[in-house]
Amino acid sequence: DTHPVARVRIINKLLPLAIERATHILVDSEFVRSEVIDHYGVRPSKITTTPLASRGIFWPRTLEQRRATLERNGVRDGSYFLCVGTLEPRKNVESALRAHALLPEPLRRRFPLVLVGMHGWLTSRLEHEMKLPAVRGELVTPGYVADEELADLYSGACALLYPSIYEGFGLPPLEAMACGAPVIMSNTSSL
Repeated sequence: DTHPVARVRIINKLLPLAIERATHILVDSEFVRSEVIDHYGVRPSKITTTPLASRGIFWPRTLEQRRATLERNGVRDGSYFLCVGTLEPRKNVESALRAHALLPEPLRRRFPLVLVGMHGWLTSRLEHEMKLPAVRGELVTPGYVADEELADLYSGACALLYPSIYEGFGLPPLEAMACGAPVIMSNTSSL
């Protein structure tokens, strides 16, 4: 595996060449389209936006269908906030954690924060902030979960918290809404 900084350097070197050679470019959001046009000087007629959709596995699950997943994660149906994303700075998970910590203690205990996602880069400070809420039962960290379990978690959440500061598209809000969960998200980039 290449170090994340090295990958960025490789992409920064190769992407302009690929864009120059491309006959036509497809992107998944108007935000990315405008960035490509502005940053690389691509003619607007050379780039088309084709928005993504959630996959068919994401649909509202009944309580009976999601019961095993909720029990395995120690949460009650409709009584938890869900935050989905790789633990890394641009996902801004710290904001969800800090906002949850501002709730009165009885509410934090009644509505814990379930944080789903793999560990990314620069997570040591976040991991430190997660320790105390986890010990108090106010934070559940299942890590990576398969799509079937994720659909169950979306379906049982009182809301998805998605405070990301930079997204090219942002599938979790779309997946959550497909499962019937309300979404509280940042108003930036493609979101």
